[in-house]
This record gives sequence, C-alpha cells and structure tokens, in this order.
Amino acid sequence: MTWAERIGDLASRIILVILFAIRIITELLRLLFVTLDSFVVDLGERSETGLRRVETAQRAWIRLPGAVLLGLAFVVLELLSVFTVLLRQATTKLNDFIVGLAEGEERITGAAPPQEPVQG
Repeated sequence: MTWAERIGDLASRIILVILFAIRIITELLRLLFVTLDSFVVDLGERSETGLRRVETAQRAWIRLPGAVLLGLAFVVLELLSVFTVLLRQATTKLNDFIVGLAEGEERITGAAPPQEPVQG
C-alpha cells in the first residue's frame, strides 16, 4: 500500500466519521422537533376543547379576556405547529441526505447502482 493510498483511505475514513457525527446531530434535531411538534399539537387540542364552552350568564363578560387569550394562544400554537412540522421534515430530509452521502449517490438519487460490464 502506497502513501497516497493510505492518505486517501485515512481521508475517506475521516469524512465518514464527520458525516456520521453530522447525522447524529440531525437525528437529535429531528427528535427535538418531533417532540416539540407533538407538544404543540397536544396544547392546541387542549385549548380547542376549552373554547367550546359558551356561557350566557350576566357575568360572562368577566371571562371574555380569558377566552380572547385562549383564542390567541390557540392561533399562536397553530402557527407554531406549522413551523415545527416544517422543521421536522427539513431535519428528516437533511438526515437522509447525510446518510446518502455516507452510503453513496444511489441512496440520494434513488438510481440503481452502476453495473459492471460483463467480460467474456
């Protein structure tokens, strides 16, 4: 094995280690955004059930600020839910791309691996 082959082998191993370190980070980010998304969706569902109750008593106006704040919180949570879904999908695609870089171009493009020409 020549020095050029050894350096090339070392460089490819270092690149693989870096790619898998990036993959670990993207997987942790994906897990964070999946957890955040489920939390936001759960909070949104809770506030939605709280908004269904309607009172017609004389003091119902006292609860009006609370209902308005719940409505605003619900809108904010819905917007936050949209962004967490987008971030979750982006980190999943980034993770797939990093895995594709580590495993080869076929993983990224979905193409079949090149065939060896048949000699004979």
